[in-house]
Amino acid sequence: MWYCTFCAMHGAIQTLPMPRRHTTAKTLVREALLLAACAVLPAAAWAARPVPVFQVDVAGQSVPALQQAMRAALVRATGRRESATDPVFAGLITDAPKYVQSYDRGPQGELQVLFDGVAVDKAIAAVDRSVWDPNRPFTLVVLYPPPDQDDQAADEAGLEQAAEERGLPISIVPLPVADESGNLLPREALLEMAHRYGAEQLLVGSPPAAAPAPAAASPPGSGAPAGSSAVPATAPPAVAQPGAAPSAPTANPAPPGLPTAWQWKLYTDFTTDSWSGPLTAGIDDTVDSLAPPVGAAAANAPGQTEVEIEGVSSLADYANIELMLGAVPGVRAANVRQVSGDSVLFDLTVRGGAATIDRALASSPSFARVAPATQAGGTLVYRYRPG
Repeated sequence: MWYCTFCAMHGAIQTLPMPRRHTTAKTLVREALLLAACAVLPAAAWAARPVPVFQVDVAGQSVPALQQAMRAALVRATGRRESATDPVFAGLITDAPKYVQSYDRGPQGELQVLFDGVAVDKAIAAVDRSVWDPNRPFTLVVLYPPPDQDDQAADEAGLEQAAEERGLPISIVPLPVADESGNLLPREALLEMAHRYGAEQLLVGSPPAAAPAPAAASPPGSGAPAGSSAVPATAPPAVAQPGAAPSAPTANPAPPGLPTAWQWKLYTDFTTDSWSGPLTAGIDDTVDSLAPPVGAAAANAPGQTEVEIEGVSSLADYANIELMLGAVPGVRAANVRQVSGDSVLFDLTVRGGAATIDRALASSPSFARVAPATQAGGTLVYRYRPG
C-alpha cells in the first residue's frame, strides 16, 4: 500500500550524509519543504477500497451453484476473467463446497455464500497463480455526454454489474467533466475533481453516436416523392453489377467519423489510457491494467527496487512524482533513501520488481530513462520532465 513518505524523507536527510557542495542553508530549505509536504500532501492509499472478494451471490446451495460461485470468486480474487476457465483451478472449483464458511443475504435479499478467503488464497498460490490485493483503487465513472434517458439506467446497471464481477470499486456520478464547448477538461482538472471526491482515478465513457432519424416524408406539393428527403442527393445511387446479389439495406448508419462503439478514457496520476468497445470495455480494460498479469505467481512476486529520479527542483515536483509513482499498478510501498541535489532516491516495493517499474516509467511522457538498472549498479535512473 502506498503512503506519504515525506516525513520519512526528513529523517533520511538528517541521517544520510549530504554532498559537500550543498550549503547548510540549502539543506535547511529542502528540509523545510519536505516537512511542509507532510502537512499538505494526502497519502494515495486513502483512495483504496476493500473489496469483499469471497462473498458472492449464489443461485442456491447445490454443488453446481457453489462451483459457479467459486468461479466468480476466482475472477475477483485474481482480477482475471480467464480464471473462471483456467484448468489449474479445476480442482478448486470441484471442491467448492469444502471452502464454504457461511451463507448470508445481500442488500436486495439475494442469497450469498462466503468462502474461506485464507484457504482459497492458499489454494491459488499452490497452483502458482497470483492474487490481486483486495484493497483496490476507488474509481469514479462519468458518462459524457450522458446516454439517452431511456438507456441511462440500463447502462449504469451494466457497468455496476461488470465492476462487481471484476472486483473493482466504482461510483457512477454526473460530474461536469467538459467545458462550455463540450470539450473534456484538462487532465489535471479531471484528476483534481476525482481526488476531491475521494477517488484515485477517473474513468470517462462516451456512448456510441446515435443513429440519425429516418428522413421525414415530404409535405404535399413540395415536388419530392413521398418518403424521400427534400434535399437532393449529391451522388447517383450505385448501380448493381450484373449477377451480384442485392445488398442488404443499412438501417440508419451513424454519420462517417462518429464513433459506433463506447469510447473510454482512464485518468490516473501516472498515465491516461484509452479504449473503445462495448459498454463494459472501460471496466474490463481498467481491471486488466491493474490486476497481476496472467501467468505464474513467481513473475508477479513483490520485489525491492531502487529508482533515482533526477530533475526534482520544487515541492510541486516532489508532489507530482509521489502521486505518479504511487499510481503505478503494483506499487505497494516506498521509502526515500536519499535526497541529493535535484535527485531523489526511492526504494520501492513493487509487484514484478524492477521490470515492472522500468516498463511503467519508460512508457510515461513525464520520465526519460537516464540509465537502466544494469548500468547504474542495480538502480534505475530516470529524469523527471514536468508538464
